[in-house]
Amino acid sequence: MEEIVRISAKRKKSLKRLLPLLGQMGFTKIEYTKDNIIIEKVESEDLKGKPYLYYRVEMMDNGIKVVYSIPSLKTKLARTTDIGMLILNLTKLLDDYYDVHPSAMYSFFLSLLITMSKMMDKDKVELASELEGLKIKHATLEKRYTELVHSSEQNARILMECERKKNEQKERIAKLEGISDDALMESIFGWLKTHNGEIDIYEFSKMYGLPIGRIEYGLEILLMQGYIKKR
Repeated sequence: MEEIVRISAKRKKSLKRLLPLLGQMGFTKIEYTKDNIIIEKVESEDLKGKPYLYYRVEMMDNGIKVVYSIPSLKTKLARTTDIGMLILNLTKLLDDYYDVHPSAMYSFFLSLLITMSKMMDKDKVELASELEGLKIKHATLEKRYTELVHSSEQNARILMECERKKNEQKERIAKLEGISDDALMESIFGWLKTHNGEIDIYEFSKMYGLPIGRIEYGLEILLMQGYIKKR
């Protein structure tokens, strides 16, 4: 999925002198045609080698256009925030080349701020609701477990099933109240930096008290966002 941001601006002078600076900034592709510049940056690729995270900036005579990818709706807010920072840095870089009125970017940043506010409120309500529901279920299972402990041997099978469900609820509550995705990725990234880019998932799991699946999830996110690469 792609989004486009168009910024109305008036070019003050030729962009040709900007090319050497852009060439040092690590862009994947730079095109210069009729004093218009197009820069592209592929930030990460999927397992098939296709661009996963990328953006393209077109610097034209009558304005600037930014095209960027959004991998999924779940990551849209974070991705749009990153592009917002890119746009701010870009307008600073092009200050000598374009006249950009603040109103040209008003709608984009207003929409971003409103979305951020709504998402934070929504996440808080949904998380609190789910956590409360899980605690109620856990209390019910705890009560049943206590009753079954004192029951006869014929209830042994039911007791084992209750124990399993009780543990599943504990794990889900621990996940909700425990380490966040950002903290998880930061911990994994720190581990990789201090262990020569390698990670023993079982040792990491033992040290941080996290399930293997949670660690694999964090590694997958770091890989998809381009922070790490497979060897």
